[in-house]
Amino acid sequence: MEFGKRAAALEAAGRSVVRLNIGEPDFGAPPQVLEAAAEIARATPLTYTAALGLPALREAIAAFYLRAHGVRVDAQRIVVTAGASAALLLVTAALVDPGDEVLVGDPSYPCNRQFLAGFGADVRLVPTDASTRFQLDEALVRAHWSARTRGLMIATPSNPTGTSAPPAQLRAMCDFARERGAWRVVDEI
Repeated sequence: MEFGKRAAALEAAGRSVVRLNIGEPDFGAPPQVLEAAAEIARATPLTYTAALGLPALREAIAAFYLRAHGVRVDAQRIVVTAGASAALLLVTAALVDPGDEVLVGDPSYPCNRQFLAGFGADVRLVPTDASTRFQLDEALVRAHWSARTRGLMIATPSNPTGTSAPPAQLRAMCDFARERGAWRVVDEI
């Protein structure tokens, strides 16, 4: 976040900056998408959608999880948001109580730490390195777990490193946390 602010200040001062700090494209939508959006805007009333997302979309997502992963998720449990950050903010608000300790790998996406801290979490950054693919793993989670730990936030693939947690490690971490009654948020960017 701070690098983004500094980059914006340099750009405002006339400097050329190549931004590698955030995943925002610097190009517009393809012409076909713009044409389709214009057609929909001309032919359809632009009313608000249901707050949790269009029911048909939620049903389609539930069907995808069944087809792709063999997991049955009731569409009533699915919420569609305008991006991952909105979803992470909502889930953090629902899960975090002030004083909860939450384990997060370091380096990690700065916004996740801010979402957690904003709802009163004690964010415990767990140092990672090349030996763990810059990801949390079961050994790190076990080593940094405390009586105050209430949750685990994992991003795989990771922002900013781009590495993924091996499926067996992800399962082991989630099982460890589940056995201790802790919540798990896995941000699958």
